[in-house]
Amino acid sequence: MSINLLRDIRSFRVVVIHPQDAEAEELLRQLHRIGCQARAEWPPPKDRPSGVDLIFLDMTRLLSGQGRLSWSTADEGPPIVAVLDYESPTVLKALVDYGVRGFVSKPIRAFGLLTTMFMAHRAAEGERGMRKRLQKVEQRLDGIKKVSKAKAILIEQRRITEEEAYRFIRERAMARRTTIEAVAAAIIDASEMLMAENPTH
Repeated sequence: MSINLLRDIRSFRVVVIHPQDAEAEELLRQLHRIGCQARAEWPPPKDRPSGVDLIFLDMTRLLSGQGRLSWSTADEGPPIVAVLDYESPTVLKALVDYGVRGFVSKPIRAFGLLTTMFMAHRAAEGERGMRKRLQKVEQRLDGIKKVSKAKAILIEQRRITEEEAYRFIRERAMARRTTIEAVAAAIIDASEMLMAENPTH
């Protein structure tokens, strides 16, 4: 995966959100040298850049009030690499708040740029993978809760054991060629509808 990513970086589409000065020109020159399709934008665009693989962001100008982002960096999107003039507690806090995945310092140099891009994109990919795995775990837990609730409904309504209730749900799922969780959700919905129609029961 790492080798493929390193190869892919050479064809990255990159946006440099930075005033058009000597530093921006040097950064664009280095990105073009790597093989990236890079362009500069300033002031910051109203919407988060789409169709790009990486964003370089002049953090110093933003913190000094010379630019402002109207879009959230917390949303899932291309990783952000900060362009910094200096370090301070305020800058460090901003790096965390903006979800920055790496940084380059001024004056811009060729050394370390490719490594920073590689690590930033790899970190973002890892985070996306972890988020997907977490989502699957949450869905699985939600399914377990639904099945447990459906079993409790069947046990009460049909006066059967927990094992029999689970077997009933499983057989229904097999007959309908659907998931156990889907059958459980249908049982819960039907029970809630019945309770709504007969609130005294």
